[in-house]
This record gives sequence, structure tokens and C-alpha cells, in this order.
Amino acid sequence: MRKKTEQKRQTILDAAREIFLESGFETSSMDDIAARAAVSKATVYSYFPSKDALFMEVLIEAGTTHGEAAFGELFASEDLAEGLRRFGERQLTFISTPGALALARLAINEGERSSLGRDFYARGPGVMVDRLAQYLEKAIAKSQLREGNARQMAEHLNALYEAGIVLPRLFGLDIVLDDEQQRAHVARAVDIFLGYYALSSVRGC
Repeated sequence: MRKKTEQKRQTILDAAREIFLESGFETSSMDDIAARAAVSKATVYSYFPSKDALFMEVLIEAGTTHGEAAFGELFASEDLAEGLRRFGERQLTFISTPGALALARLAINEGERSSLGRDFYARGPGVMVDRLAQYLEKAIAKSQLREGNARQMAEHLNALYEAGIVLPRLFGLDIVLDDEQQRAHVARAVDIFLGYYALSSVRGC
């Protein structure tokens, strides 16, 4: 039996991402993916037990590297507002990319047919919101934010980051922000969030 390698696994994932984005999940086949990766279908199955499992890994991989970088920005900042701004800029940059939007559309579409959409949310966006909530819980403990449901706060903040941009783009509207506009958008989102949730000492009032 040939030894499995991370390089071969990545080659299959890259090929699967291309096929899913080109053809959609439903009409893509493991034969197509194997051909694109230049491996046998048996090799694909030796790494991923099903098309569902392969699709899930494609979705999760898309956000993992981004997530580590975004949370690295958040945790590295000693200032609450600055950390939330840096995190928001990373988050908005990622979710607004054509590839991320296309994968999100596929996940939403599959959510109507199977558990794939729900599973992806639990392992992807849901994890992001949970980690952000953990960060906000620490801010609550430091008396930077008012007492409350930290996960709900994280949901509100994420919605503010994406407001007016991500949902329209999911429906095909061509909304593009340059770097300055994106920074201003994220700064407003953080200002609105802190205007409601931050204690007066943090707001400087």
C-alpha cells in the first residue's frame, strides 16, 4: 500500500475545490476530482471516505488559515477597539473574496438537501463566532464590556462587519471596497458595537 502524504492530500483538496466551484456539489463526481488531481479514484477514497467528507474539508480548509491569521491579529492587540478593527478587516477581506462567496453559496444550497450546510456552519462560521465570544467574555471579565451573552454579542459584531456587503455579494451584486473604504466600514462597525456594549470608561465618555 502506498504511503499517504500531506502533499497528495492537498493536491486532492485543491482539485476538489476547483471542480466544486466549476460544477457545483451535486453534479461533481469523485471521478472528475481524481482526474483533475491526476490520481486514481481509489486514492481519493483512501484520503476521503465520501464526496460529502471531501466537500466538508474543502469548506473548512478555506477558513482555517484565514481564521488563525484573523484571531492572531485580535489576540495580539492590547487595545479592545484596535483588536476588533484588525480582526474585522481580516474577516471582511476573506469572506468577500469570490472563492469564499462561491463556497458559501454551495454550502447554503446543500443545506436544503442534506446536513452538509449545518455541519459546515458548526465547524466553520460557528467556531469563529464561538472563538470571538470567548474573546468578548474576557473583555466582560475585564469590565471593558457590559455584562451579557457573549455569543450574542459576537453574532451582533459579525453582522455589523458584514452589513451591506456580504449578503448583497452572495446575491451577485458587485460591491467592491478599496482598502480605505473597508477600514472605514469596519471602524464604523466597531464604533457601533462599542457604543452599545462598551462601558463608559472604554468609550472615553
